[in-house]
Amino acid sequence: MTAKIIIDCLILAAGCASRFGGCKQLADWQGKSLLANTIATARALNPERIFVVGGAFYPQLLQALPELNAKPKKHTDNAVELLEYRAWNLGVGNSLAFGIKHLQNSNPVLVLLGDQPLISAQDLRNLYRTWQKTPGKIACASYSNTLGVPAIFPASFKAHLYQCRGDRGAKMLLQRYADQVVPVSMPSAEFDVDTPADLTLYLKKII
Repeated sequence: MTAKIIIDCLILAAGCASRFGGCKQLADWQGKSLLANTIATARALNPERIFVVGGAFYPQLLQALPELNAKPKKHTDNAVELLEYRAWNLGVGNSLAFGIKHLQNSNPVLVLLGDQPLISAQDLRNLYRTWQKTPGKIACASYSNTLGVPAIFPASFKAHLYQCRGDRGAKMLLQRYADQVVPVSMPSAEFDVDTPADLTLYLKKII
């Protein structure tokens, strides 16, 4: 049996969600916010640290921190750490680099977005188990003929993540280092929330 490897988690939630028209990160998703749902899913891997990069709606996220930290009593995970990135308008690449700057250790890092609510705990476990087989490579979600996050990056890739800029985030690295990427089928990663209609239409399907 493969030994458990300590991992950190970085959730990107700094954007202004212009198409949503408000604080998308705290929009209701089946009784909890989108961001709280992402955090709860990430806890399936028992990460040593969970960092959330906030930006445009940092004050709202700070106010919601007690909810974001809520977890079952059986968990002993560390509290969510909310980072304020004031230059969030520079793009997701800069937000990613800012978050990675706070994780300068030898742990691999799971990178997630805060608006992919269909990703399940099992999806992340599958991703982690695949990555464990080749821990020197990147394991990432594969969906709709593309690669993207969630993705687990070995510590050796943090220097590259720190160089991300503009609107090109982790996906740029997945393309650049394709020979060092292990794709994991994850159809659930295709759905993300851009507008209130996305939430309404999906919730109507499951009611």
